Amino acid sequence: MRGVDLRGAVAINTIGMVGVGPLITIPLVLGALHGPLSLVGWALGALLALCDGLVWSELGALYPGSGGTYGYLRAVFGSTRAGSLLAFVFAWQTLFAAPLNQAVGYIGIANYAGYLFPALGASPWALKAVAAGFGVLTIVALYRGIAAVARLGIAFAVAVVFTLVCVIAAAYAHFTPALVTTPAPHDSLWAGLRAGLGQGLLLAIYDYLGYNAASCLGDEVIRPARTLPLSIVISVLLVAALYLTMQTGILGAIPWAQVIPRPDGSLPPLGQHLASAIVERGFGAPAATAVTVLIVLSAFASMYANLLGYSRIPYAAAVEGQFLRPFAHLHPQHRFPDVALLTMGLLALPACWLPLDAVFDALTTGMVLVQSIAQIVALAVLRARGIRSPYRMWLYPLPALVALGAWIFVFCSAGTAAIVFGLLTLALGTGVFLAVAARGRSWPFHLRTAN
Repeated sequence: MRGVDLRGAVAINTIGMVGVGPLITIPLVLGALHGPLSLVGWALGALLALCDGLVWSELGALYPGSGGTYGYLRAVFGSTRAGSLLAFVFAWQTLFAAPLNQAVGYIGIANYAGYLFPALGASPWALKAVAAGFGVLTIVALYRGIAAVARLGIAFAVAVVFTLVCVIAAAYAHFTPALVTTPAPHDSLWAGLRAGLGQGLLLAIYDYLGYNAASCLGDEVIRPARTLPLSIVISVLLVAALYLTMQTGILGAIPWAQVIPRPDGSLPPLGQHLASAIVERGFGAPAATAVTVLIVLSAFASMYANLLGYSRIPYAAAVEGQFLRPFAHLHPQHRFPDVALLTMGLLALPACWLPLDAVFDALTTGMVLVQSIAQIVALAVLRARGIRSPYRMWLYPLPALVALGAWIFVFCSAGTAAIVFGLLTLALGTGVFLAVAARGRSWPFHLRTAN
């Protein structure tokens, strides 16, 4: 039954985007784009989200309720042909990308816990151990029957939005306009963009992810051909305004050079818990402590909800025969996908010991090729076949080409190690698919008559 109208779709997208991510990534964006140029990164991230969101809109309007990327690729390329390979590899890549996304949240929780317990914040190894500990706690919390998840999500969204509003208010309480435009010594606009635009855009787009949330619920959206594109445009513009306002306020509240990563990649104390420092300067230590507790609780709720959703992707694919059979296993008593949950939850633990920027890089390269770029190719295939979606992208193919070029640029800017990781996991996933297909004599070793 379709019950999600435009307001509901905007809310779903906005909740998906607005999380604790900006409170974790802002020091990294400031470091990559040399302070004031970080505003360019947030603006370009919004542009990429808009253009890529229109790809999601056209595919979602044509295949509502098909399960997002997993369903789109199967529908366009054939559920028993190349689409089965792409669907398998998408589920495979999710096994690696989801734990990395979880690790980002756990590292962020540990950094902000360091504000509450200064002795903890003084030890990088202690922070990593705390991050891994929150990963274990998340697995334990989810290893049972699930109830009231929707209420948890709503409470999380309200808490995070309230937290961001507190940080913005604190930033502008002691705002110095001159700091907003103070560049690094001997820096220039083009030098700064050339040095860090790719990394800055990679970090910024992470904080916009979620603009496609309503597109994954296409069968519940009223008039998806109209609602999906409008919800994406409205939600991205709203969140972009929020992020730019917050980033401008932080630039004017504290010298940005004090919060950016050190040469070894570690964050200084101010960078580890920037939001707490901003609130302390604006409203005092008690308010900062309260906001920090809220950040930790909200981040944990987010990681809880994320792992719950991620574990269903390989499970659903395995149930449909599109992924490895063990991932279709359900807990005998509580009936949740225990193999998928444990696999993803445990893989996140070693990632907690990596530098935060390395986790972001690997997370991006792990999904860009199979999800973002493959979807754009899928849309081009549909257009070439003359198949008309109820929604037709504005100014096609310009937005799709902008998104394609931006995703390729982000992928290539992630660094050699992250690129190798993305390509290696993709190659391994393809190899596992071919081995399974050969054993079962399915495509490409045996073409079925159905498509």
